[in-house]
Order: sequence, then C-alpha cells, then structure tokens
Amino acid sequence: MYMNMADSRQEGCVTCYQSKSELKELFNGLYTPNGMAFSPDGRTMYHSDSHPKSQLIWAWDYDKASGTPSNRRLYVDMNQYPGRPDGAAVDEEGCYWICGNDAGLIHRFTPQGKLDRSLAVPVKKPAMCAFGGADMKTLYVTSIRPSDTDLADQPLAGGVFALHPGVRGLPEPFFQP
Repeated sequence: MYMNMADSRQEGCVTCYQSKSELKELFNGLYTPNGMAFSPDGRTMYHSDSHPKSQLIWAWDYDKASGTPSNRRLYVDMNQYPGRPDGAAVDEEGCYWICGNDAGLIHRFTPQGKLDRSLAVPVKKPAMCAFGGADMKTLYVTSIRPSDTDLADQPLAGGVFALHPGVRGLPEPFFQP
C-alpha cells in the first residue's frame, strides 16, 4: 500500500497468505489497495484503490477452493460519488458498504454496482466499517484523526460510531491456516 496520497506510484499489490512461510502475490499495479470484502456466497471478491488518482472499486470472480480471483471488472467508479473508497463490508443481501473517506459518508452499493443509499457520520474521514453485535445489525465505523485536524472543527475525529442501517451483516469466516 502506497500511503503518500500526493504521489502517484502504483506500487500497491494484494497478496495471499499461503502457509507459515509463503505469500503469493495475486495482483499488483495499485496505488492504495483497500476495501476487500466478499459476497455472501464467497464467489465474488471486491476491492478498491483509495488513492485520489484511482478511486475505483472492482469485482472479481473468486474461487474459494484455490483462493484465486479472476475476471476483474469495474464495479463502481467512486470518482462519481463523494468521498474516496476506504474500508468495506458486505451485508446479508449482498450489498457492499464502503466508507466515503473525506466526505463523511458510508455508501451502500447493490450487487449490480448501483448506489442504494448513503449514511452520514459526524466526521470527514470514516475509514472502516464492519457489522457486529449479537444480531449483526450494527454497522461499526472507525474514523481517522488526522494530525492537522482542528478539533474545534471535528471533535469526534478518531472516534468509532455505531449505525443501525436496517440490514444484517455477515460474520467473518474463521481463518484456517
């Protein structure tokens, strides 16, 4: 992940943990890979590039048995929506939730890539969203507290927020090394 948002080196890549000593590079050519999430059946993998020069979200066919993505296609061009794509989650209806960093929004896209709704949070930089709680009906959202933020302007920056979007999330599968 290339962290310098002012630069334009596409050094980012996505790797897969194979064993205790092996990482396999799945794909590269990204600025700031982010927003990884999977459809409810695990057959579609989503990921984004958060860098201002990209701001794209892709969908891939995903082979769960081999851990291999294929058939990359543009899912959402976030340049058409407020905020850069950041952390993401998927709900039980198969919709993809992505933080709109710099815009103070969490966007929900249908499996077809259509914007379904946007929820506001009281900070400019939501960073990651994840469903939780006993019933998986709470969408937790973390946020970034930039070092140069005027706390009078954003006193809640860096906080974690709990939203109730009216849909249930998916539990994360356990990692089996």
